[in-house]
Amino acid sequence: MIARSPARRHLVLASLAVIWTVAVVQSISDRETAGVRHYVVHLAWLQGLFLVLAVFGGAVLLLGLLRHRPAPGRWRQLPMVSIVIPAKDEVRVIEGAIRSACAQEYAGGVEVIAVDDWSTDGTGALLDRLQAELALTVVRTPRGSIGKAEALDAGIAASRGEVIAVFDADARIAPDLIGRMVPHLADATVAAVQGRRLIYNARRNILTRFQEDEYRIFQTLLQRARQAVGGFVCLAGNGLVVKRDSLRSVGGWNAQALTEDIDLSVRLTLAGWEIRYCYDAEIWEEGVVTLRDLLRQRERWFEGALLCLGDYLPRMVIGKVPLLRKADMVFFLSGSLVSVLVALTGYVYGLIRLLHEAVVFTQIPAPIMATASVVLTVALLAAINAEAGWHPGRLGGVLARWTLFSFHTLVIVPMAIRRYMYSAFTGDRDWRKTTHEGAAAGPNRG
Repeated sequence: MIARSPARRHLVLASLAVIWTVAVVQSISDRETAGVRHYVVHLAWLQGLFLVLAVFGGAVLLLGLLRHRPAPGRWRQLPMVSIVIPAKDEVRVIEGAIRSACAQEYAGGVEVIAVDDWSTDGTGALLDRLQAELALTVVRTPRGSIGKAEALDAGIAASRGEVIAVFDADARIAPDLIGRMVPHLADATVAAVQGRRLIYNARRNILTRFQEDEYRIFQTLLQRARQAVGGFVCLAGNGLVVKRDSLRSVGGWNAQALTEDIDLSVRLTLAGWEIRYCYDAEIWEEGVVTLRDLLRQRERWFEGALLCLGDYLPRMVIGKVPLLRKADMVFFLSGSLVSVLVALTGYVYGLIRLLHEAVVFTQIPAPIMATASVVLTVALLAAINAEAGWHPGRLGGVLARWTLFSFHTLVIVPMAIRRYMYSAFTGDRDWRKTTHEGAAAGPNRG
C-alpha cells in the first residue's frame, strides 16, 4: 500500500494557485496620464505560456513523424502472462472481455483472472457461470475495498505470471494481442507497454464519434510522437502489460489514486523505467454515450492528473529523468489545466476592456504569436495526415469535431478543481466508475 501525504499535495497545488493569482494581479495596473486614468494589462506572460504550449506540442508532433518505432525484443523464454480484469457492476459487457481474454493464442501461457468488486447487478453470478465453462479464475475483493487499484491488488495476489496484463470489463481484443505486446518487454529497461485503444461503438452518436477521433487519431499520434522523441509515454488503464518485478519495485498500485494508470506511469518514469506504446496491439472498448457520463468520466480523469501533479511535481523537478521526458511529464499532467486557466484569464482581461474605456495591452509582437500558431497548426495537420491519410474533407471534419469537442475542457477543469477542493476539506473521495450500456461489440471503423 502506497501512502501519500495529502498535506504535501495540498501545499504544492495551493502554491501553484497562489503563483497564478499573483501573476494575474500583478499583470493589471492603473495609471493616470494627463489627468486621464487608464488600466495597463501586461499580457505578455499569458501569451508566453501559450507559446510554450504551442511550440512544445508542435515540436513533439513534428519530431515524432521523423522517427521510427522501436522494434520488439526477443525473450530467451517467453514469460507467463496473468490477465486481470477488474469489474464492478459490469454484467452488460464483461462476458465479451472474458471470452476474448480466454481466447488468447500465446506460447508463453496465459491465465485469466476476473475480480468481482462486490457487484450488485448479477456480475458475480455471470462470472461464476463463465468460470465453470472457461479457464477462468474468479476472485473477490475484501469487504471495504474502494477503487480499481484495490481490485487489481486482489487479482494480482491470486496470479502467477511474470507479466501482468490489465483490461477493463468492456475490452475486446484479438487472439494475438498478448503475443504482440510481450516482446516489447524483453528489453531490461522496459517496465510496461500500452496498447492502442479504439472505440467499437463510434456510430452510436456524436459523442462516441468525438471519442473515436480522440482515440484513433489524437491519442495515437501523441503516444507515437512521445515514444519517438523519448517523451512521457503514459499507460491508459485498459490494455496495459507490466512486469511484475517492475510493478513491485515502485510499490505496486496506488489505492489513493483516482487514475491508477497515470499514477503508475509517473512512478515508473521517475524510477528510471521506460514505457512503450504498441501501435499494433488494438484494444476495442465502449465509448461513453451520454454527456453526463462523459463529463463525470473526464472530471475523474482530470482530478486524477491533478492529484499526480500535486504528489510528484517536486520529484519531477529534481528527479534524475531526461529533461525532455521530465518536461513532457509536466506538460501531460498540467497542459489542460494551464490551457483552461489561460482561456479564463483571457476572459478576465476581456471583461476589464469591456468595463473600462481606456485599457492598454502590452503584449508579445503579433508576428511571433502568429508564427507559433502556424507551427502548431502545421504540426497538427501533418500528424493527422500521417494517422488518418490525406483527404481535405476528412481532415476538415476531424479538425471541426476536435475543435468542438475541446470545449468540454472548459467545463470539466473547473468541475474537477471544485471536486478536489471538496475532497480536500471533507476527506470524501469519489471513485466513480464509467457507465457501460453494453452496445454490440466489435471493431467499428466508421
